[in-house]
Amino acid sequence: MIPAFVGLLPHFAAVENRMAEALASREPRVAGLITDLGHFHGKMLRPALVLLVAETLGNPGTLHYTLGAALELIHTATLIHDDLIDDSDTRRGASTAHTRFGNTTSVLLGDYFYTHAFTLVADLDYPELMRRLTRTTNVLCDGELHQQMAARDTSVTEIEYERIIYAKTACLTELAGAFGAAQGSDAQRVAAAAFGRACGMAFQISDDCLDFAGDPEKVGKTLSTDLERGRMTLPVLRWLAGDRTRAARLLANTSPAEVAALRAEIAGGPALASALDTARSHIADAKAALAGLPAGPARERLFELADFIVSRDH
Repeated sequence: MIPAFVGLLPHFAAVENRMAEALASREPRVAGLITDLGHFHGKMLRPALVLLVAETLGNPGTLHYTLGAALELIHTATLIHDDLIDDSDTRRGASTAHTRFGNTTSVLLGDYFYTHAFTLVADLDYPELMRRLTRTTNVLCDGELHQQMAARDTSVTEIEYERIIYAKTACLTELAGAFGAAQGSDAQRVAAAAFGRACGMAFQISDDCLDFAGDPEKVGKTLSTDLERGRMTLPVLRWLAGDRTRAARLLANTSPAEVAALRAEIAGGPALASALDTARSHIADAKAALAGLPAGPARERLFELADFIVSRDH
């Protein structure tokens, strides 16, 4: 459990209840599928951002539970689809959806999570919140497509990489910050969104580093998938550094042995440490943005969350 999350446990329970209510189906076969899937979701980072920001401005309530649930449903949909694309066997230490239910059901299941997230927010009858959610989901899908089209392209720059990770990860944490300040001032929403965006950038860079240096048992998912898929993550870009020989090796890696050798080389070199330094720079930006939120214990927990992002090993 992330230390900053301990005080949120009752609120997390309320978010998970909203998720369960949203996913409930009158069709026994569909309901059985959702039950069989179990608690298949992420680290609850996005709901936590909503709740912690809301806490700095008062007490989280029903609005925040619903918004947090919607964001986690969308994130979970991306996990289900990503695991299928990557042909990953495990997630959170359990078998992935497509290995349990098949590819077709997995695609439809991810779609089910998306549409029910939209329904949750639409039912709030706050048009601006719904607009923000749909626009952000468009950006997220654009980022996933961008990453797919940029695979094994060694001309990708760090600027393009940052655009990819903003779209596929940080836009959703940015929205989580803004949703947490939904009832605050414009300035507070801007500050909270900036905090979420910088945390999301750092989180994705750290995640990309864990693909090389993480322990599969701790991380709880299949590793080296980025390398196998030829994704131009920051550790890879720093390792390449314009070296044509290295670029040729990266493009030619096809066997498990070659992937393992490249993973070890990148993990043992300066590229990984350099990428983590960049993640820490984003965390510094996140902390600076917190000046726009009221001081107090809740804001201190946001500082703790930011520090955790770049110190985690799972």
